[in-house]
Amino acid sequence: MLLNLLIIGMGGFLGSISRYLVYLGADNFYHKQNFPLGTLVVNASGSFFLGIILALSVKYNIMGRHTISHYLFVTGFLGAYTTFSTFSQDNLILLMNRNYFIFSLNVLSNLILGLGLTAVGYFAVKSI
Repeated sequence: MLLNLLIIGMGGFLGSISRYLVYLGADNFYHKQNFPLGTLVVNASGSFFLGIILALSVKYNIMGRHTISHYLFVTGFLGAYTTFSTFSQDNLILLMNRNYFIFSLNVLSNLILGLGLTAVGYFAVKSI
């Protein structure tokens, strides 16, 4: 149990740092403050990585639940890397500012990219 917690913590440490760096990179690339692009990029790429891990788990029986690799990459890294709480905060701020178009665009973009890239990651690995 303690070993699992340490492994999750290591993954979370790396995931949260990666999230911050990707978020900064996206914000530096796209300078407009209206659309929270950093959160979208993190959520979309996290969904893609989760699809890859899911396919590896199903096809090759690695990274399945309750394995060290699952704790490290899924629970730890991706748990800290993806940003649903930030996504919620971004959208609440957009709603409070009555920026309904950007709010709708953000919600739909995250949903469509999240589901779509999870499927792309899954089927890309499954087809190998």
